[in-house]
Amino acid sequence: MHVVIAKLPFAVPDDPVEAALAEWVESRGGNPFMEISVPDAALRLVRANGRLLRTEEDTGRITLLDRRVVTRQYGRRILDSLPPFRREVA
Repeated sequence: MHVVIAKLPFAVPDDPVEAALAEWVESRGGNPFMEISVPDAALRLVRANGRLLRTEEDTGRITLLDRRVVTRQYGRRILDSLPPFRREVA
Protein backbone atom coordinates (compact mmCIF):
# COMPACT_ATOMS: atom_id res chain seq x y z
CA MET A 1 0.00 0.00 0.00
CA HIS A 2 2.93 2.37 0.58
CA VAL A 3 6.40 2.47 -0.96
CA VAL A 4 8.96 4.82 0.60
CA ILE A 5 12.00 5.71 -1.49
CA ALA A 6 14.72 7.35 0.59
CA LYS A 7 16.85 8.70 -2.25
CA LEU A 8 16.96 8.85 -6.01
CA PRO A 9 18.31 5.58 -7.43
CA PHE A 10 21.46 6.82 -9.16
CA ALA A 11 23.96 4.20 -10.33
CA VAL A 12 27.33 3.84 -8.63
CA PRO A 13 29.65 6.31 -10.42
CA ASP A 14 32.79 4.16 -10.20
CA ASP A 15 31.37 1.27 -12.25
CA PRO A 16 33.89 0.63 -15.11
CA VAL A 17 31.19 0.27 -17.76
CA GLU A 18 29.48 3.48 -16.66
CA ALA A 19 32.85 5.27 -16.57
CA ALA A 20 33.66 4.16 -20.13
CA LEU A 21 30.26 5.26 -21.36
CA ALA A 22 30.64 8.61 -19.57
CA GLU A 23 34.05 9.09 -21.18
CA TRP A 24 32.54 8.43 -24.62
CA VAL A 25 29.72 10.94 -24.01
CA GLU A 26 32.26 13.56 -22.87
CA SER A 27 34.37 12.95 -25.98
CA ARG A 28 31.29 13.89 -28.05
CA GLY A 29 30.89 17.08 -26.01
CA GLY A 30 27.93 15.79 -24.02
CA ASN A 31 27.06 15.84 -20.34
CA PRO A 32 27.30 12.27 -18.96
CA PHE A 33 25.22 13.08 -15.90
CA MET A 34 22.27 14.45 -17.86
CA GLU A 35 22.55 11.94 -20.72
CA ILE A 36 23.25 8.75 -18.74
CA SER A 37 22.71 9.12 -14.99
CA VAL A 38 19.43 11.05 -14.97
CA PRO A 39 17.61 8.84 -17.51
CA ASP A 40 18.91 5.72 -15.75
CA ALA A 41 17.71 6.98 -12.35
CA ALA A 42 14.33 7.86 -13.85
CA LEU A 43 13.99 4.34 -15.24
CA ARG A 44 14.93 2.81 -11.89
CA LEU A 45 12.36 5.02 -10.16
CA VAL A 46 9.63 3.94 -12.59
CA ARG A 47 10.52 0.30 -11.88
CA ALA A 48 10.32 0.91 -8.13
CA ASN A 49 6.84 2.37 -8.62
CA GLY A 50 5.88 -0.70 -10.62
CA ARG A 51 6.40 -2.82 -7.51
CA LEU A 52 3.42 -1.06 -5.94
CA LEU A 53 1.14 -0.60 -8.93
CA ARG A 54 0.86 -3.70 -11.09
CA THR A 55 -2.65 -3.27 -12.56
CA GLU A 56 -4.84 -0.26 -13.33
CA GLU A 57 -7.02 -1.08 -10.35
CA ASP A 58 -4.14 -1.04 -7.84
CA THR A 59 -3.86 1.92 -5.50
CA GLY A 60 -1.19 3.06 -3.09
CA ARG A 61 1.11 5.84 -2.05
CA ILE A 62 4.68 6.41 -3.12
CA THR A 63 6.78 8.74 -0.98
CA LEU A 64 10.06 10.04 -2.36
CA LEU A 65 12.11 11.58 0.45
CA ASP A 66 14.98 12.92 -1.68
CA ARG A 67 14.63 16.73 -1.83
CA ARG A 68 16.83 16.88 -4.93
CA VAL A 69 13.74 16.05 -6.96
CA VAL A 70 12.42 19.56 -6.21
CA THR A 71 15.66 21.49 -5.65
CA ARG A 72 17.76 20.39 -8.63
CA GLN A 73 17.32 21.09 -12.33
CA TYR A 74 17.13 17.38 -13.18
CA GLY A 75 14.34 16.77 -10.65
CA ARG A 76 11.62 17.88 -13.06
CA ARG A 77 12.90 15.47 -15.74
CA ILE A 78 12.78 12.61 -13.26
CA LEU A 79 9.26 13.48 -12.06
CA ASP A 80 8.06 13.82 -15.65
CA SER A 81 9.25 10.28 -16.39
CA LEU A 82 6.75 8.86 -13.90
CA PRO A 83 3.23 7.84 -14.91
CA PRO A 84 0.62 10.59 -14.49
CA PHE A 85 0.07 10.13 -10.76
CA ARG A 86 -1.56 12.75 -8.58
CA ARG A 87 1.38 14.55 -6.97
CA GLU A 88 1.78 16.35 -3.70
CA VAL A 89 5.05 18.22 -3.35
CA ALA A 90 5.89 19.44 0.11
